[in-house]
Amino acid sequence: MASAPADDLYLAAHDGIGGRALLPRQVLGVALGAALLGELMFWGRVGLAGDALAVIDDRPTADQAASTVLGMLRQPSSSLGPREWIGHLSTVIAPALVEQRLTAAGVLRQETKRRLFSSEVSLVFTDPRSPGEPATRIRTHLSYNQPLDAADLMVAGLFLATGLDEMVLDTINPRDRARLQEQFRRNLPHPLHQLVAHALGLLR
Repeated sequence: MASAPADDLYLAAHDGIGGRALLPRQVLGVALGAALLGELMFWGRVGLAGDALAVIDDRPTADQAASTVLGMLRQPSSSLGPREWIGHLSTVIAPALVEQRLTAAGVLRQETKRRLFSSEVSLVFTDPRSPGEPATRIRTHLSYNQPLDAADLMVAGLFLATGLDEMVLDTINPRDRARLQEQFRRNLPHPLHQLVAHALGLLR
């Protein structure tokens, strides 16, 4: 895992030069919600129990975003299934958590634009090349027929679910796209496959 999947997804969904989002905020929120839940599965904190999410290890993590989501999942009143949790996180929670994490890591920074009677604060990328790195890594692995790890497979699956692949994987040829579909089908663990499917279901 090169970096946290939700971070990679956020990066890939933005233009590095102007910081413009390539996806509507609601669509990006769904993908980020699924990716944050996927991170907890990678770290063995959450699993699927039938149609429900089950907390396996409720100890706080060293990551603030993951710990926040884990704290929500372990509340006694929490009885939502994966799709409902993705929808709940997608509103403002998931984008805000990922932006906070990227800002703390120095990937994003605040920029203030002053106007005549007001000022506007926005987030910009410290390195305008960083948004292109996740998709470039995935394209390179596919072109050399190298296996993607589970994190990159989940991110690529969320590219497909959101339509982001049409913008960031548009240069891969039919052979490489077939390789991606085959790896996704064969190598992505079932719980992560389900998260991608739930995200797709919310976006239809």
